[in-house]
Order: sequence, then C-alpha cells, then structure tokens
Amino acid sequence: MKKIYLLTLFLFLSALSHSQVILSLDDDSAYIDSIANITKYTKSDSIKCLYSFKLSKLYLMVQDSKKSKEYLAQANKLKDKFPFLRDAGIFYNSSGFLEKGDVEGFEQTLLEGNEKLKKYFNTEAFRIRAIILQNYGIMQQRKNNEKVYMKLLINEAIPAAKKSRDYELISGLYKAVAIIFMNNSEREKASEYLNEAQKYIERAIKKSPTAAESKMETYIINAENLVELQHFYDAKKVLDKAFSTLKNFPESNLNDSYYYSEGLYYAKLNKSESALESYGKGIKSSEKHQNAIALNRLKFAEYEVLFKLKNYDKAKKNLDYLLENTPFVVDKKNYYSELAKVYNATKEFDKAYYYSHKYNALNDSLNSTKFKSEIVELEAKYKKAESEKKITLLQSQNDKAALLVYNNRLNSVLFAGLSFLLLLIILFLWLFNKNQKKLSAQKEINLKQELSSFEDRHKLSVSKALIQGEEMERKRIARDLHDGLGSMLSGVKIHLNLAKKENAETVNNVDTLLDNSIKELRNISQNLMPETLLELSLEHALRDLCAANSNSVTKIEYQYLVNKKSRLPKNYEIMIYRIIQELVNNALKYAKASQVLVSCSQNKDVFFITVEDNGVGFNVAEAKRKNGMGLKNINNRVEFLSGKLEIDSKINQGTSVYIEVNVINEKQENE
Repeated sequence: MKKIYLLTLFLFLSALSHSQVILSLDDDSAYIDSIANITKYTKSDSIKCLYSFKLSKLYLMVQDSKKSKEYLAQANKLKDKFPFLRDAGIFYNSSGFLEKGDVEGFEQTLLEGNEKLKKYFNTEAFRIRAIILQNYGIMQQRKNNEKVYMKLLINEAIPAAKKSRDYELISGLYKAVAIIFMNNSEREKASEYLNEAQKYIERAIKKSPTAAESKMETYIINAENLVELQHFYDAKKVLDKAFSTLKNFPESNLNDSYYYSEGLYYAKLNKSESALESYGKGIKSSEKHQNAIALNRLKFAEYEVLFKLKNYDKAKKNLDYLLENTPFVVDKKNYYSELAKVYNATKEFDKAYYYSHKYNALNDSLNSTKFKSEIVELEAKYKKAESEKKITLLQSQNDKAALLVYNNRLNSVLFAGLSFLLLLIILFLWLFNKNQKKLSAQKEINLKQELSSFEDRHKLSVSKALIQGEEMERKRIARDLHDGLGSMLSGVKIHLNLAKKENAETVNNVDTLLDNSIKELRNISQNLMPETLLELSLEHALRDLCAANSNSVTKIEYQYLVNKKSRLPKNYEIMIYRIIQELVNNALKYAKASQVLVSCSQNKDVFFITVEDNGVGFNVAEAKRKNGMGLKNINNRVEFLSGKLEIDSKINQGTSVYIEVNVINEKQENE
C-alpha cells in the first residue's frame, strides 16, 4: 500500500484510463473559452488548426468528448496544407486507437509521430515529442517494462521538454521519474528529481489549465517523500505551501492526496490523534470524489495508526473494507497477514490462525503460479530451440541443392560476364567524359559560393568593427563626461557654496540646478558604460540594470545561473549587457507588462539569455519586416557572437526571447 500512483495531468491518457485520476482545482472554462475565441476569430488557417488540435485535448481533459471530436475534425480539415501540423496531427489523432481498444495501434502511432517530428526544431515540436515519449513510456510501464519507461524519460523526453522551454511539462517529467524511484523505495534519488520538479513548476509563468493542479500535486508528492526520509521540517514547509492554496478549494479532489501526506506527517511524529483527523478528512474527500485508489491508501494508513493505538475493532473494520474493495491479489495477501496480527493481539487465536492460514495459502498459490509461469517459459524456449534445429537442417539441404544449380549456371554466367565487362568499359568512358563536364560546372558553382561566403564574412567584419567602434566611443564619451564635464560641474558647485554668504537665495537655486545636472550626467554616463560592468562583473551590472528599471508597474525578476568562477572576457560581457539592456528597454517601452523575467545561464561555451514578459505581445513577422533599430542592433550583436535569436510572441499572450551565443572564458582567451 506504499505504492505511489502517477496522476498524469497533461496527457490525454488520464481521460481514458480508469486507473488514473483527473485532478481539479479552479475553473478552467475561462481559459478554454479564450482559446476557442482565438480559433473562432483568427484569419490564419495554421493558427486555427493548431489551436483546434489543442482544444480537442482540453475538452477531452474536461470529459466533453463531443466538443473534443468537433475540434479534432476541424483541425484535420486544415492540417494537410501545413507539413508540421500534418505530422503533429498523427499524435493528436492517436487517441482514436485507445477508444477502439487498439493499444498496439496506439503505440505504433506514437512512434510514427515522434519519428515524423524529429525533423522540426521549433519549441512546439519538442513539446509534442516529449508528451509522445511520456505516453509511450506509460504504455511500457503498464507492461511491467519500468526500466524502458525510465530510459525514455531521462534520455529522450526530458531533453526534448527542456528544448520546448515548457516548465510545467519539464516538471511533470521529473515528477514521473521521481515516482518510479519512490515505487522502488529509492527515496533519496526520488528527492533529487522532486526538487527539480518543484523548481520548474514554480518558475512556470505560461498560462495553462493544469498548471495550478500540477503545482499542488508536486508539493503533495514531495511532502510525502520528505516525510518518509524523516526530513520533517522541509516536509512541513512544502505541506504549508500546498495548504495555502487548497484551503480556498475545499471541494478539490487534490485534498484526497493532501490529507494522506498530512496524516503521514503526523503519524511519523507520533501525533496519532492529529494523524487520524487528517486521514478522516481525506477519507471523506475520497468517498465524495469516488477516488478508490486514494481511499484504499487512506484506509490502510488509518488502520496502522488504529493498530498502534490498540483500537482493534476499528482497525479490523478498515481491513474488512479493504479486503472487500481490493481487486489486487497481492494486496489481499497482505491484508490477511494484518488481520492475523489483529486477532492475535485480541487473543482470538482461532481467527488469527484462520487468516494466517489464508495468507500462507495465497502466498503459496502466488509462488506456484510464478513457478508454473517459469515452467511454461522454459518449455517455450525448449520448443523454440528444437524448431531452430529443424530449420537449420532444412537450410543445409537447401544450400546443397542451390550449390548444384549454381555450378551449372556458372559457365553461362562467365561468358555473359565477359560480354558485360566490355559493355561496362564503354559505359565507363562515356560516364567519365560526362562527369568531367559536371566537375567543371561544380567548380564554377563552388567559386561563386566562396565569393558569396567572402562577402558575408566581409559584412560581418564591418559589422564587428562598427559595434566595437560604438562601444569604444561610448567609453570615451562616458569617461569625458565623468572626468571632464563632471569635474567642472563639481568645481562650479564648490565655488557657488563659497559664494552662498553673499547671495544665498540665488546661489541655492543655481546649486539645485547643478545637483540635478550632475545627477543626470551620472545617469547618462552609467547608461553609456556602467561602472559595475567595468569594475565588477556582468552579474552585478545586470542586477543593477534590473533593479534600476523595476518600478511600481513592472517588476523585473533577475536570475543569473552561471558559475561565478568562469568569468567572460570584458568585450563579451559588454556585448551581452547591450543585448539585455535593449530587450529590457523594449519590454518597458512597448509591452505594458507587469512581470519581466531576465535569466542567464551557461553550458560550456554556450551562453543562454532568456527575457520573458506577460505583456501585450506583438507580430514578430511584421516587426522583422519593419527592421527597427532596436531589433537590428540585437541581431547585429547576436551575429557578432555567432549566436541564435528566437522570438516567440503572440498578441495579448506575452513575449519570450531566447538567445544562444558562443563565448569563451578569460582563461581560454589568455591562452
């Protein structure tokens, strides 16, 4: 009864399998309606198709199969015009196989969809592939191939999900790995993956109908695992996080598992009365939601506390209920053992012997079944070996007959071969002449490509020189303003202070103007070339930039996930600072956002920049056509660093900018 059952929110399998539970928290109808409105009013067939596919899954999740099929049919009418959507449609249509009970067809369709989507490198393709791999892994887990499921999650699904940048999806996959470890009593390993799952779900800012439920589920499972590890302080912190939300949703079926974790926490601390109170709340919630899996777990957990308190009558009632409502033979065997313990404690030795005998009989039966299964397997292997021997013998006889035929034909083939060889020589001479002509044409094409490549390198060199010249000029102007004009203004202020005694009012006015001028001069100098960037590091300069631009309307969150020991050369730091400065300015100027996330990370020689906001968004294609100075400057700097720029923005859905640039650290540059 310690086994954890995976509640897969983001997969449509949860709507089709009785062994999984669809979690509910708040009302998702507003979100679904907003997606439906986009599908209804958009003029783009590709957007309408993609969102129709998504709506078919959302309605499947809320168990509205009629609307799910309507939107699926609408998407299928439009998909053939777009190669990516046609291939993505393989996944979205795969649920039809499960409806017909064709599990093998469902698995083959998933594999086909994954293979087709490998040629696409957009975030949506990676997201769908991660979900496909998770679905396929679940099917293998149901066949007791849990190792295959684990390998799929770690080696393929999680890397694909990370490329999709869908934090909720990444969290769910880490949680799935953790649950496999929990089911195999490897709690320490499970804790590592649950911490990652919690970290990612707390970073998720994209709107989703399952995000809140996924976060609560992660907290609850993590708390349970921490209790089993006896990390009670950390477990209480996580339980409190979950309760702060769930207290506002007393009807949510997430309370079924929350009260189990809370009761377990109290039971491990020997607070039996509090544990029974939590289990009682969980049992009522599970009965209301008809959640048989959660109810059985809670009943058995309650039994353990009742037995410890020597309340044998109530403990026996729980076991009687579990025996009556458990379909699994292995669980029944354990309940017989527990009933024997209860009757032994109440000195009803005849009943204790009876249930002990039932336990032994069932245990022997299970072992016998296992033994028979092994005999059948051995017999099958023996028959296979005998069949292979017969096949080998027949193959040998066939080989001898084939050899005789081969010898008879050999003489004829030799004569034909000589004639064919002569023909080949003539053909070779003709092809050689033809290839020489092709080679000459290819050389001409290569020359044109080299000229084009040289022209591109020349343009990049000019762009590099312009950018470097711009930065040098910024430094010079900032230094001249600070050292020259700044010193002069400070000197004037000193002389004015000396003259205050003669004409105090006039001097005070001029003094105020000078203070404002010096402050503005420092701001200009800081924008041209921040002192923290020159004197300290990129991390400090970016932190100052985000802090300076945060205000009561827009909050800028800053994350710098780079090893502080690997310092970048100053020219790289300046270039990265200018890119982020331009992106932040654009977000503040145009996005009308309440939240902006600036995140930097590094993997070896690749530096990752992410700037996301929840603002009004914009049309990316139109912005590229206009080729404004801001976007042009960012592009030039990214190209200078041999990087990649990706902008994901939709009207009223925020903007995400992802940049990868190639860098070297100071040590490599010195070498």
